[in-house]
Amino acid sequence: MLRCVIFMLIGGLWPFAALAQDLESLRNRAEQDPAALARLQQAASARDAKAAFYLGTLYSPLITRQEHTVVKGWPQTLHWYRQAARLGCARADFDLGLVYEKGLGVAKNTQRAAMYFSQMATIARMETALPSSAGSALGQHMTVHKD
Repeated sequence: MLRCVIFMLIGGLWPFAALAQDLESLRNRAEQDPAALARLQQAASARDAKAAFYLGTLYSPLITRQEHTVVKGWPQTLHWYRQAARLGCARADFDLGLVYEKGLGVAKNTQRAAMYFSQMATIARMETALPSSAGSALGQHMTVHKD
């Protein structure tokens, strides 16, 4: 039973991991390929949180690679990070927390930084929590020893 639950969890998360990897690959191609950039922008405009996050990284002045398709700058970076954060992307919340903590492209604001870090922590807790059915199945096979 425990193996079944573990396989269900892994199997259920696998498509999400593959999709994220595809978006990251698309982001990397978008550095050089205007068609890939257009597809990433289309996905982000269609409310894909991870696509919006990857667009933010593409525009970020702190992340420099071989980008030839975009002009680096904080306004576009912040636009896409905020969009991704509104859609529930914990990585965007973390990056926005750093932006406000350090004053990168915005006025330094430790309260706003703390808000974004808190949102990131909340999302991370929700994303790493086991579904209640999996937790109860695991509980059937676990023994708690009290001293």
